[in-house]
Amino acid sequence: MRGYADNPQGVSQMDKGMDTDTDTDTRASLHGQPLAFLPHHQEEAEQAARGIGGSLTMSRALAESAHGLTLNEARVMMLAMRCVDPRLTPFKYARNGYVKVRVTAAEFAQLADMKVPADGYTPRAAYEGLKAACEKLYERTASWTDGKRKVHMRWVWKATYHEGEAWAEVCFAPDMTQHIFMLGEKFVRYRLELARGLRSVYSTNLLRLLMTQKDTGYKTITLEDFRASMEVPPTYRYADIKRYAIVPAVKELNEKADLLITWGETKRGRAVYSLQFKFKFMTHDSLDDQALEQARPTEATQEVFPELSA
Repeated sequence: MRGYADNPQGVSQMDKGMDTDTDTDTRASLHGQPLAFLPHHQEEAEQAARGIGGSLTMSRALAESAHGLTLNEARVMMLAMRCVDPRLTPFKYARNGYVKVRVTAAEFAQLADMKVPADGYTPRAAYEGLKAACEKLYERTASWTDGKRKVHMRWVWKATYHEGEAWAEVCFAPDMTQHIFMLGEKFVRYRLELARGLRSVYSTNLLRLLMTQKDTGYKTITLEDFRASMEVPPTYRYADIKRYAIVPAVKELNEKADLLITWGETKRGRAVYSLQFKFKFMTHDSLDDQALEQARPTEATQEVFPELSA
């Protein structure tokens, strides 16, 4: 897709083979060390013909957490994470480990499945959505319970929309890198294409939860944990959760995400205690996870992120 008013000629500097990092970017640093853009994973090019290329990978703790993101913010972070090769250390891309990635308005439009106008330009809504998401990303945190502790973790330490250039710079927060880099056994991985065109944050949240059990096709979760991970309002009764979060999300995923999902509930007395989801892919899931599943934390991994070897 060509650029809109931000790029009237419809050709990005990357398309021209030019280095888009300006002198300012080159000098930008933390503790005096330069930051490096992380290129898109090679898998993106290999899968482009089948839709949105690439996949996103994260730790199981992050996948089951409350992400605290709006739909547009979730789209930006999914696009950012698909740039990452989770088998590598962040120090592979930046000497200080502070990794930044590039998310374009054209990619945002593709993930949102926006209709391309007859003139071929990227829809204006993609620019507006990407810009609006960047304005609040620094304030967003993922949260989960670890024993008796409540963990809150920032997604980014900087998110900047480049006005007039149709792209955003997303810099992962230092603590977040251990949940997307150098992952050993406990990771969740799925194709970004599955999230294409989803119109509800409940749908993206449910998709992520189901993918934690991609190998078995069966996910059981207590209503309390489901409420937290799906981020439904605390005032919702179960009837509200079912009406606004479960039924519409299952319906949308069945229609758009190459999945067939059925679900049920288990009661204790008269109250619903847990939910069960059964699902299968309508076509073969093309991801080959064998290489990642064989990855194990090395001594270097344990030194940087000791908890990964626990």
